[in-house]
Amino acid sequence: MANKYESDTRYLFVNTQGLNNNGDQINNIKLNLGSRPFESDDNSLIKMSLTQFNMPKNFYDINSTNNTFRVYWEGFVHSPTGTVINDVDTLLKINVGNYITRTQLQVAFAEKLKPILDSACPTGCTFTVARIPDKTSQYGVKHNPLSLPEVSSVINLNLFGITATASVSGFRFDNKIQIQSLHIPPSEGLKTLTGGTVLTADEQFNSSATLFGGIRSKNFSTSVDENAFSVTAPSDTNVCHILGYFPMNTALHTLPYVYLRVNTVINQSTNNFENVTHSHRGDTVPSHILAKIERVEMPDGSIYYRTNNEVIYLNNITQNRLNDLQFSLTDEYGRVIPQNDLGNNIDHFGNSFYNSTTKKINKEGNLFCDFTLKLERLSIPFMQNVLQGVPEIKRQNPDSIKTSIPMLNNGCGF
Repeated sequence: MANKYESDTRYLFVNTQGLNNNGDQINNIKLNLGSRPFESDDNSLIKMSLTQFNMPKNFYDINSTNNTFRVYWEGFVHSPTGTVINDVDTLLKINVGNYITRTQLQVAFAEKLKPILDSACPTGCTFTVARIPDKTSQYGVKHNPLSLPEVSSVINLNLFGITATASVSGFRFDNKIQIQSLHIPPSEGLKTLTGGTVLTADEQFNSSATLFGGIRSKNFSTSVDENAFSVTAPSDTNVCHILGYFPMNTALHTLPYVYLRVNTVINQSTNNFENVTHSHRGDTVPSHILAKIERVEMPDGSIYYRTNNEVIYLNNITQNRLNDLQFSLTDEYGRVIPQNDLGNNIDHFGNSFYNSTTKKINKEGNLFCDFTLKLERLSIPFMQNVLQGVPEIKRQNPDSIKTSIPMLNNGCGF
């Protein structure tokens, strides 16, 4: 059934691949309607609807927005063994990529933590960092049912757990290792490590705690316990236990949706959607989010971000003329879709045949999207202006005066 107020409708079909504009294919999509701007007048308004969206997930699930921890270890000298530990304040970054199991993630974490601990000890003490096998099993619903365990003690806990064991048996962890998952909005200023390294926005506003089941740290201080994990080092052993507080993320990524933002749209969202650029303290704030687009896994294993045909996002726009439109795809916190510098910062695991490039995946590569916008000019029903005033007093004809005067016996009232 047609909209009875509809007087003009236009579909805008957009494909951002190789789009020739001043932005890029994902994070800064600029469109100019040219000689055919969409306009309304005083008796109408513009409605913008997203009717279709599609973007292949050609980026890594583990990326700069969720792969980073801060490792802080205050230096000391362990007197009984003479082991020296230097001050440590650095970043632990898991290799970007698509991981298959939670066990892989834990092993990757352990492999990155070991050289950090080893470099802290100039006196020759090294550390063995290993996953605790009974914390996260490999069993899952997609495995062969015949290979699944039948005993109740073998369960999938999905808990992060590793140990760091010193090569010097008499060594003790006199000072606790702090491993922080920083979640500090860049609007509060970029923080600096002890050695002078200034953190990037993604490094200090990271979702690694979500991925590993840790606690987010909104405090950059090291004078208080801001550990993402439970770190325990018994006084009678050379082993430090680093254990997750909560189950690891149910998915091996932290991006179940992407968000399409449009400069002309004014909606509302909870303030954490705008943490990258704002530090509001209210429950909701104005937002340019037009649509929330779901991650969809296809039968062949390919992954896309696509809108459901039954879900149409729309917004009424009060300005009278649409000429320049600016779109951006972000995660829930307003961060640009990772990895915006993918291609020139990947660890290729020592394979010399891979070469880095200064080209960007979201500029010249295969990270792009296509979508359809429906623009409608809706007529505002005309309301006739009627002058309002004090209503006239309703008068009734009074009875004849003779009806209110008693009649005499002769029938005369006088």
